[in-house]
Formats: sequence, structure tokens, C-alpha cells
Amino acid sequence: MKRGSFAALALLVATSGTAPIGFADAAPVTETYTITLGGFVDIQGVVATPPVSTINLSATLTFDPLQNYNDDTADIILNSLSGFTPASPIGFTYFASSNQLFIGGTQNNSDFVITGSDDLVVSLDVTNPAAPIFIPCDGPGIVCGDQTGNPAYDASGYTTSDDPSSLFFIAAAQSSTSVPEPSDVALLALPMLVLGWTAHRRRARS
Repeated sequence: MKRGSFAALALLVATSGTAPIGFADAAPVTETYTITLGGFVDIQGVVATPPVSTINLSATLTFDPLQNYNDDTADIILNSLSGFTPASPIGFTYFASSNQLFIGGTQNNSDFVITGSDDLVVSLDVTNPAAPIFIPCDGPGIVCGDQTGNPAYDASGYTTSDDPSSLFFIAAAQSSTSVPEPSDVALLALPMLVLGWTAHRRRARS
């Protein structure tokens, strides 16, 4: 098959190998990834204007950086998803040898989208799980349709059944991803702690 004929995103690197450097004493981590995808382009060159302009996703994952995960739906909590509805539940695939994390619909596997389906994939390099970055189409082992090897596009996007020949991926630097800072989490938790302490004091007085 010619390179230009690929119509899917896939991870082709081996899933076995040595543990990544920096995780010698790794233990399971829990991270909440807040992701905005925008600046979509049809990298197959079929549709001039993508049907969806922005997708927002927030998901909390628990995973061991030394272990591989495939289509895991048990260790992910989908906090929110707007702008696009995939045809299958959201899961994640993680490859310990390359620190590549994929969040997406499980219809075609969470690291893979196929044209002609309502599917979504977010591709992240989580060498530092608390500082994820998008994987570009020239990332090792990545296939991005006709744009394989082009660093101008990131390997995150969607496909739709309405446009059976299209792959809508994001232009590099058009999207953002973040993990809540510990201080932000503390600020969110503070009102709950205050409410809990107030309730405790009221019970103690009665």
C-alpha cells in the first residue's frame, strides 16, 4: 500500500521493550487532561470546511507509566466532551516504551481512527505525565493519512460518517492541553473543606 493511501492514524512502534528513562520507580499516576482541539484541516484534501471547528475534552486517567494499556475504559473518567460525539465509548491506549498516550473512541481502537466513522483520537506525548504535548504527524511510528511525516499537523482529530473520505486533524499550535496545577486543585477543594468544617462545627454544637 502506498504511503499516501493510508486513511487512518495508527501507532506502529512495538509495544514491548525497555522501560522509559525517568520511570525507574514509577507508580500509578492520576492526571486530569483538559484538551481543546481546533484549527482542523481535512488532510485528505476532500472537504474545504471541516464540519466541527472546536472539540473540548476533559478526562481523568489513572495509569502506571511502566505498563502498557490497550483500549482501557476502566481507568478513565470522561469529565466532559463537547463539540463532537463519537459512536463508541472513550478509552485510552498507552505505550510505555514511547510514552505515547491516545485518548479516543474505542470503535476502531482508541489510538486509531478510520474514515467513514464517527470517531475521535487525541495523541499525546506524556514523557512527563503532568506536562503533555501533542504528537506531530512526523512523530516516530505515526501515520496521518496523506500528511504522514508533516510536522505542520498534529496526530489528533476526528472522522465522520457524513464525510467518508475525510480525516480532520489539527494544525500544529492550534490546540491546547493542560493538567490542573496542584494549587488549582487546592483552590477547588478549599470551599468543600470549609463547608465540611462548618457542618462539623454545627453538629458539635447541637
